[in-house]
Amino acid sequence: MSRLRVGLLANPSAAQGTAHRIGRQVGQLLRLAGISVVDLSGPSASVARARAEEIRDSLTALVVVGGDGTVSLGAEIVAGSPVRLGIVPAGSGNDFARALGLAVNDPEASTRALLHALSRPVVTVDAIEITSAGESTPRHRSIALGNVNLGFDALVNARANRARNGGAVRYTAAMLRELRSFKELPFWLEIDGGERLEVDAAVLTLCSSGVFGRGMRIAPDARVDDGMLELVTVSGLSRPQLLRLFPRVFAGTHTSLDAVDIRPVERVTVGLRDGRALRAYADGESSSLLPLSARVLPGAVRLLAEPSSAIGSEVAQ
Repeated sequence: MSRLRVGLLANPSAAQGTAHRIGRQVGQLLRLAGISVVDLSGPSASVARARAEEIRDSLTALVVVGGDGTVSLGAEIVAGSPVRLGIVPAGSGNDFARALGLAVNDPEASTRALLHALSRPVVTVDAIEITSAGESTPRHRSIALGNVNLGFDALVNARANRARNGGAVRYTAAMLRELRSFKELPFWLEIDGGERLEVDAAVLTLCSSGVFGRGMRIAPDARVDDGMLELVTVSGLSRPQLLRLFPRVFAGTHTSLDAVDIRPVERVTVGLRDGRALRAYADGESSSLLPLSARVLPGAVRLLAEPSSAIGSEVAQ
């Protein structure tokens, strides 16, 4: 065990500072188990990223403590490398952790799981690569693990992030506020290199895990390790019908509705026909302005986790 070196990156602002406290606790527990721990946390994501990237190749694993945005930051750092990503859920949503069945806000259980996984074969999950596709916008690349929100769901995410109150109340309040004036958005799509399609839709989400908004199962059959993404489109609903849709999304029973279309894709480029500036949100964080392209990166991230119902038993050698 003494040869194992783990980087620890805690988000100081996640869950009103709770993640920072949990990060210290996890670091202490790992050291007690004989692990060499390097604290990479910083006052900002850019500082933490720079610290982690500087020593990444010397690490066995990078353990991130926070919510979905912190998990995405960790995925960007380790994607395509042998370094494994450990997750200690300590944010407001923790949707990727929920999809994997990880213990939430339980640092002792999380640390036990990490220590056990260190001696187990590697499991891998897919990532979503997002790149800006606008001719007049600077090229930007980012990585997500769970979902990319592109429609009403992105607008709700933006409003929720601006709100001061936290938790489920914040997301629900943002949804109700956005719904007051919302109209379907005029998207254009190019799927897997095919011809351009025009779609008017309320919800447009590209999923790997299929879980967002504190437990909404927008794509209940999505898997994080199948080398595919699920493109979810919700069209043709009035505002009251859209409001009634969301309780069904939590249960995953919305997929039988005619208004809901879910299709497997490997790559999609999406923009708005009216040219307005709409920003996508990836794993709860601000991402590129539309138009953008997104594609699956099969098995791009090695997880420090046990196989679960969301991750197949096949392991990377």
